Amino acid sequence: MEFTELKEKIRQAMDIHAIDFIKESDDSLTLGTLELNQNQRLVFSISTFRGKKYFDVRTWVQADSGDWTPTKKGVHLPFDRFEEFQRYVAQLGQCIGLDGAE
Repeated sequence: MEFTELKEKIRQAMDIHAIDFIKESDDSLTLGTLELNQNQRLVFSISTFRGKKYFDVRTWVQADSGDWTPTKKGVHLPFDRFEEFQRYVAQLGQCIGLDGAE
């Protein structure tokens, strides 16, 4: 599936809103953010580079000027590694009791 088609499919399936501090790009799509504190957020996104698709979970920080910038802290993996990543997150969720089972 072409990246443009993938972005459209994701937009239709998820409730995605534009993030005011991130510029939209043909090569990326921001899925959402998770506020860590007043000046830090985790940003979830997908992107493409040289025909390969990636997912990214990155810490962004707000400078004194008010501008937001990405940091080196994060995960940037190709789509073919997503299932493995998801498996570890699911296993962790089960171990700490976040899978809905008690």
